[in-house]
Amino acid sequence: MAVKGVFASHQNIVGARKGDFASGLLQTQPTGSAPLLALSSGMSSRDAMDTVATWFEENHLTGRINVTNNAASGTSFVVSDATQVVAGMIFYVESTGEYVYVDSVSASTLTVTRGFGASSVSALNGSSTAKAIQRVGTAFEEGSAKPTAYANVGFPRFNYMQIFRNAWDVTGTAAAIDWHTGDIVAKNKADASLFHAEDIERSSIWGIKAIGTLNGRPFRTMDGIKSQLLSNLYVESSNTQWADDLRPWLQGIFETNIKGQPNERIAFCGNGVLGVVEDMARKDSTINIMPGQTDFGMEINKLRTPFGMVTLMSHPLFNENATWTQDIMILHPAAIEYRYLRRTFGDDNDRTGTRAGADADFGTVTTEGCITYKAEKTGGYGSGITTAAASS
Repeated sequence: MAVKGVFASHQNIVGARKGDFASGLLQTQPTGSAPLLALSSGMSSRDAMDTVATWFEENHLTGRINVTNNAASGTSFVVSDATQVVAGMIFYVESTGEYVYVDSVSASTLTVTRGFGASSVSALNGSSTAKAIQRVGTAFEEGSAKPTAYANVGFPRFNYMQIFRNAWDVTGTAAAIDWHTGDIVAKNKADASLFHAEDIERSSIWGIKAIGTLNGRPFRTMDGIKSQLLSNLYVESSNTQWADDLRPWLQGIFETNIKGQPNERIAFCGNGVLGVVEDMARKDSTINIMPGQTDFGMEINKLRTPFGMVTLMSHPLFNENATWTQDIMILHPAAIEYRYLRRTFGDDNDRTGTRAGADADFGTVTTEGCITYKAEKTGGYGSGITTAAASS
């Protein structure tokens, strides 16, 4: 039971005070209520100098673009994006196997040499359904002039610093009573720290960015990682299948990696998702029971794919409601960074004579910072994972 305001002498469970009948306190908590925040001790964190954290991201240029006109067998290709195309590039037409050489670029139109390298010229019509072409390299003649330069320009992203504060209060009378549960002041401080960590954890996952004023003063909240993930979003519409649903989704997540980092992922999810993963394994495999076997069931905490491996962790806060227990958030550990304008600190008026006449011990825990998830294409968020089905 939560108690708001000053913790008074009568606001405790029966049996916690030594004046009551002898008993102890069993406090039930989720098994580690802030694992993402706990893992941050081994992750990147930096001090910030402003209330806004800004970073730039650059997406890898795949060299794959679409032809959108009816080029037939002519030499003019109108493409969806010519910003990454310069004269001297060679493209492969995916639908026909033809190679073309780019002679010049004007706006969105490429003038090309068809049937490059003795490949067969085939009619190409992208007017109704766009046809993809893939860059396979560049080639220039001896003594060629300087080719046109091009660069990958990043785009800015930002998050606001959020102020987290939690308080504790104990009246002088409550502090003087002898408790079975030990120092009641220390316990309330520990509770405030626990709630503080949980608040940061919740906002780090599900927070939403906002800025304005509150009580006539600046007020900011931060985007959690879920809001920062834009690309690999998966919503299950019916029964989840491993080969048809989850594996193709994971393939998209593993297509992008951070330079110099292992291509690994960690997933936080609810117990509902873990149950579905076990059911998929059971329906897609065979379980053999041997004579004398004394245990039964599966414990699956890793998803192995041809692209990489995902380590699964049940997150206690995902299990708090029926919706989040069906969700899974897959992250690249190297992409997570906490930015602190003010790292966590306590401000206590605890038996120090600075309580301004109040007959109570009290204090606060404060943190001002935000979380950033860089290279968002390396992560993903899935929801609605409730029922498993065998792969088709």
